[in-house]
Amino acid sequence: MAFRDAVGTSYLRHYEPSEVERRAGAFDPFYVNLTASAASPGKGSVRVRDIKVTVDLSAVKSVTIDTMMKEQGCKRSGDLVTCTPKDMASGESANLWLFNMVEWQNAAKGPAGSMKVTVTSDNAPTIHFTTQLVIGSPRLTARENLHPASGPIEPGSHLEVRPAFGNEGETDVDGDLNVAVKVQGQATLRREYSNCRYDKADAPKKALCTIPGPLRAGAAYETDRPFTAAIDKTGSQGKITATLYPAPNTPTRDLLPDSAPRGTGAPLGFRPTDGSGFRTFAKELAFGDMQFRTTRMYDRQVNGFAIKGKVGQTTEIGVMDAGGYFDGDSYVTLPEGVSLIAHQEGEASEMLFCEYTDEKNRKVLCPAPNNPLPVLRVRIDKRVEGAQGTISVKPDPEHPDPDLTNNTAPITVEYVD
Repeated sequence: MAFRDAVGTSYLRHYEPSEVERRAGAFDPFYVNLTASAASPGKGSVRVRDIKVTVDLSAVKSVTIDTMMKEQGCKRSGDLVTCTPKDMASGESANLWLFNMVEWQNAAKGPAGSMKVTVTSDNAPTIHFTTQLVIGSPRLTARENLHPASGPIEPGSHLEVRPAFGNEGETDVDGDLNVAVKVQGQATLRREYSNCRYDKADAPKKALCTIPGPLRAGAAYETDRPFTAAIDKTGSQGKITATLYPAPNTPTRDLLPDSAPRGTGAPLGFRPTDGSGFRTFAKELAFGDMQFRTTRMYDRQVNGFAIKGKVGQTTEIGVMDAGGYFDGDSYVTLPEGVSLIAHQEGEASEMLFCEYTDEKNRKVLCPAPNNPLPVLRVRIDKRVEGAQGTISVKPDPEHPDPDLTNNTAPITVEYVD
C-alpha cells in the first residue's frame, strides 16, 4: 500500500475579519489518497485488511479540525483522529475524505503547523507522510501559449519554449518549485540542465526541474533559458506541456526518481517577467502548452502495439495515432485467438469503444477520439503462436499523404504464463 499524490503543503482559505458572510460554512476538506499494490503475477488479487489511518494534530496551530467523516469511520480523541476505511483490493485506489479544516477567526496568514499521517493494516507495511499547513492560498498563473508559432514547422528542426508562471494569490509559495515538461507525439527533449531529471538518458519525453523558490504573491517569472524539443525528421505533429507545482505537491504522474538521468549543463532558473495576461489556475498548479504541426502534417501514421496477458484475460488499450493525436477512424484486424468486447450495458454512454464491423474476419472499427480515447477492449481466448493483426489509418481524403508505408502497423500478442 502507498500514498498517491500526497499533498506536502495544505493551503487553507483565509478570510479577513470583515468577510463574515464568506466565512460562514466555509471549510477546506482533508483527503488521504491510498492505493493498494497490484497483485503479483500468478498470485491473484489480495485484499488489504483492517486499514487504520491516524492523523496526529498535536503540532497544528490556528486551525480547527471538525466534521469527522463517518463514512470512513473517523473519530477524534485528543490530538489524534483515527479512521477505519473499508478494505482495499489489489490495484484499487481510494481518495478518503477524513475531516474538514477551518482557520481560527483573526488567524494570521502563514505557517500553521503540521499534521502527521500514519496508515497501518493487518497485512501491509506501515506508511507515513507529513503535510505542512499554511493559512492563505496562492493562486498560480501561467503564460497559456508556450510558443507563438502559427504555421507548420519543418521536420527535423528544433522548437524552443520558455514557460512562465506567476502568483496572484494572497500567500507566497515557499520552498522549492517543480516545473514538469512533457512532450507528446513526434518530438523529444534535449537533456540540458543539471537540476532537471529526465525519464530517459537518450531522447527523453519528460523532464522534472526543481528550482529554488519562493514564488512571492504578486510576482511572475519565466525560465531563464528555454527547453528545446527536437522534432523527428518524419514528424507530423505533437504537443508540449509545462506545469508548475509547489514541489511537495507534485503528483505521482509527474514525479521522476532521484536516480533518473540529469542534464549536464548549468542549472535552470527563473527571471522576472510581466505576468499580465496570464491564465489563472488554482493553488496547486498552473500550466501552459502548445500543439505543433509540421509540413508533413498530412502524413497519417500509426504505431503498432502488443496485446499482453494470460489466456482468458481481458485487457484494454487506448487507441491513438503515432503522434498522440488522431483526426479520424482507425481500422483493426485482431490477431487470431483474440476477440473484441464492445460497449456493455450499464457502461457510461460517453465512453468510446471499438466495435466489430465483420466479426467473422475479426475486423474492428475504432472511432475518432473525442476525449477520452476510444478503447480497444479484447479477450485473449486461446494461444496461437505467431498470431498477428494490424492497425491502420486511411489517408486524408483532401490532401496527399507523403508516405503510405506508415499507415499500417502490426498488432502482436505477448502471452503471460
